[in-house]
Amino acid sequence: MKRKSTNYTGADSGGWLNKCDDLFLARYRGKPCIICGAKHGNDNGQKVSSCGHHLIFKGNCRKFRYEPMNIVVLCPYHHSHWNPEISPHSTVNTMAQLRFAEFVKKHHPKQYLWWKANEHYAHKPFDKEWTYREMYERLGGTIETKTGKYKDYKPINHAKAVREASAYN
Repeated sequence: MKRKSTNYTGADSGGWLNKCDDLFLARYRGKPCIICGAKHGNDNGQKVSSCGHHLIFKGNCRKFRYEPMNIVVLCPYHHSHWNPEISPHSTVNTMAQLRFAEFVKKHHPKQYLWWKANEHYAHKPFDKEWTYREMYERLGGTIETKTGKYKDYKPINHAKAVREASAYN
């Protein structure tokens, strides 16, 4: 498994991105799946929690990476590439992707309308309205520097911030 970056020297370094993702998505981990209500599932024999799925793919659209309207909670089964029934990631049946979109449209119409109104941003990856360091603070993280230099800023008490975020809902 690829190791996550711990580089915090630049405001948009990979370490900040990883900490932001962790902090933002913590509020969705272990919540009920919008499709079946499950909070956990199995993946290769391991117990895995439900998680937040980005309607507009986060890798292609920085603008909505941390937008709550862009998130729906899915259990591991409904978030799987191997689900032939209903999943946004199904690679075994494209109808499963269509059924997922129809499910969101029927059961979460406000989110569906937001998704469709904003999907034209899906391939505009670099939105410089904020940096990951700034976003980390907006999401509730705390940072500090011992030298006063920007390149020396680091997150502090990250685990506590994640626990607080997971208690958010």
